[in-house]
Amino acid sequence: MEGELLVDQHLVVFKEVAARKSFSRAAEALHMSQPAVSQYIAALEKELGTRLLERSNMFVELNKAGKIVYQYTLEILRNYEQMQILVSDLKNEPRGELKIGASYTIGEYVLPRLLAELQETYPQIVPEVSIGNTEEIGSKLLNHEIDIGLIEGNYSHQQMSVEQFATDKMYIIVGNRTSFITEEQFSIGDLEKETWIIREEGSGTRKVVEEFFQKHHLSPERILTFGSTQTIKEGVEAGLGISLLSDLTFAKEIQLNRIRKLSVDDTPIQRKFSIIKNHYEFHPKALQVFENLVKHTINIGS
Repeated sequence: MEGELLVDQHLVVFKEVAARKSFSRAAEALHMSQPAVSQYIAALEKELGTRLLERSNMFVELNKAGKIVYQYTLEILRNYEQMQILVSDLKNEPRGELKIGASYTIGEYVLPRLLAELQETYPQIVPEVSIGNTEEIGSKLLNHEIDIGLIEGNYSHQQMSVEQFATDKMYIIVGNRTSFITEEQFSIGDLEKETWIIREEGSGTRKVVEEFFQKHHLSPERILTFGSTQTIKEGVEAGLGISLLSDLTFAKEIQLNRIRKLSVDDTPIQRKFSIIKNHYEFHPKALQVFENLVKHTINIGS
């Protein structure tokens, strides 16, 4: 019985106090009285035979033992929640929160239609979406902040499984109002004197650009780094420079005659879009149906 209480309440209370560094804020979040919170912490410390928190009038901090217990608490509560989901999956339709991470190109230009179909087919699944660059999404998965990631380019770790679900095509683009070279075919050397607008470190798109530079021994005279694809497109359209982007990202600008593709040797460049998951975890039904949806809905570059 005590073990059930620890999982069900003592550790929950401890997690809130440790995370909020306050008994009063934890009590408010848990809709409990502050004395009740103090009683739960005292009972947990008595059970473990050591103090876990250093208290003062100004703050509540984890001590060395508290830090150890806090890490295990997060793991225990996460496993407990996962157990509940898996048991529920045996008798119910897919439901519950699904934490999805996606790199920028996928998150902004592919994921919305996937989520629309997910909502229509499985309305009881509630997606929570994180958008970041490929490195950030990989880190979130390793830290159990998301359940599944959709990334561009490569990200490998022994803890992860990686499976390609689509092929993307990337082109060098230039603004239509610029006085850029007018020939239909451009040489690689023509590109070196141009200003390049590229994504930040950790971006899958940035990595493709860097590999293109390295392969062709390009050292552009001027490089600008922007943190979003939308800003890059606006810079290209304004004549600020050229870039290398997925054709998924500038379809509207092509239609509106604001941007054009350059015909350059070794382009378009193909790269893969991949699903990443944690190897050693049970995957709830909600994750499984979303993964199947991704694989059967997206058919880029085919």
